[in-house]
Formats: sequence, structure tokens, C-alpha cells
Amino acid sequence: MSEKITVLLAEDHALVRAGFKSILDAEADIDVIAEAEDGLECLELIRAKSPNVVLLDLSMPKLSGVNAITHIQKRYSDTKVIVLTAAETVNVWREVLEMGIDGIAMKSVSPKELVKGIHSVMQGDTFMHSEIQPILEAEAGLTNKRLSVREKQVVKLVAEGYKTKEIAEMLEISDRTVSKHRENLMTKMGITSTAELTNYANESGLTKVGLEEIE
Repeated sequence: MSEKITVLLAEDHALVRAGFKSILDAEADIDVIAEAEDGLECLELIRAKSPNVVLLDLSMPKLSGVNAITHIQKRYSDTKVIVLTAAETVNVWREVLEMGIDGIAMKSVSPKELVKGIHSVMQGDTFMHSEIQPILEAEAGLTNKRLSVREKQVVKLVAEGYKTKEIAEMLEISDRTVSKHRENLMTKMGITSTAELTNYANESGLTKVGLEEIE
């Protein structure tokens, strides 16, 4: 039998935490090995337990989910992060996706989809709750594919032929974060290939300006 996927639940509401634990405990190949009720405890438990996946609430005391993500990516880059959010706002979703997380889901996500998402991130894919993806895609079209400065920088460097490791060094971020930016860009822009990404960079003029000039 293959090893179980170990999960840390980081959620400050005990009732919500218990609900997610009940869902995951029903899965033979998933083991909830720890629970945290604030951001600082989450980091301490990651250090102590080394979970495969963290289900991370964004709104936690002592250290916010966004700040926790930053620490996790710097110190525990092997740990996958799936954000759980009750905030139904595109800006919140985009902010955490741009950080290079592994997955995002509303707290209303179905048990079946959540479990599938955990397996997905363990295989190296990005998990996006089915209620979130179409809203992001529609918003991207309505705003003419608005990208953050960091996303534009990644698009420019990909279009210029730089490899993931080279981009990571140039932007002073991890290889994994670069890869996640690329995946999220594809989703946000509704494209499926590097060639399309390059075409966008050329058409938008990103290849004609320096990294520091991108706004």
C-alpha cells in the first residue's frame, strides 16, 4: 500500500476544522496529522510534522494566511498549500494565486472535489475549485487579461526564451513559484501553450521593455 498523504488543517474555527477533518478522515489514503488554530501554530506544526499538504484558511489570528504562505514557501517549499477562503472576491483569489500556491477552494467545496484536489496537487498540478475558475476566466476576459507586475515579468521572460531556473534567479523567487505563475497565467488568460503566451507578450509590447519598466 502506498504511503498516505499527510495533511495539516489550519483553520481558526473549531467547527469548520472538525468538518474538514471528518471529510478527510473518511479517505483511506489521507491522514490528518495535525490541526492549527492560528498562523503561528501552523508554521510550528509544519516544522514539527512536515505534512505533504496544508489546508490553509486565509483569515487566522496571530499570522494571516497570506503571511503564512510567504513563510511556508521560503522555509518549507516541499509542502503543498491549498487555500480555503470564504471571501468571494476575485481580488483575494488573484492575490493568493499570484503567490504561487498549489490550490484554492471556497469553504463550500464539496468533499469529493476537495479530495480530488488534494490528490491533484500531490501529482504536481494546480487545484482550482470549480466555482472559482469560471469567475476568474470571465473576469480576465472582461478586464482585457489584466496581469500583475510579477506576472508580466514572467510572461516577458518566458517569451524571451528563459528557462524556469533562470527566471527564478532573475526574479529572486523559487523555481516552484515560477512554475505556478506560469500555470496560473495560462488559466487566467485562457491559453494552453507557451506559444500563445509568447504571442501575447509580443502583441502587448512586454518584450520591448526592460523588467524594471514593467508597471
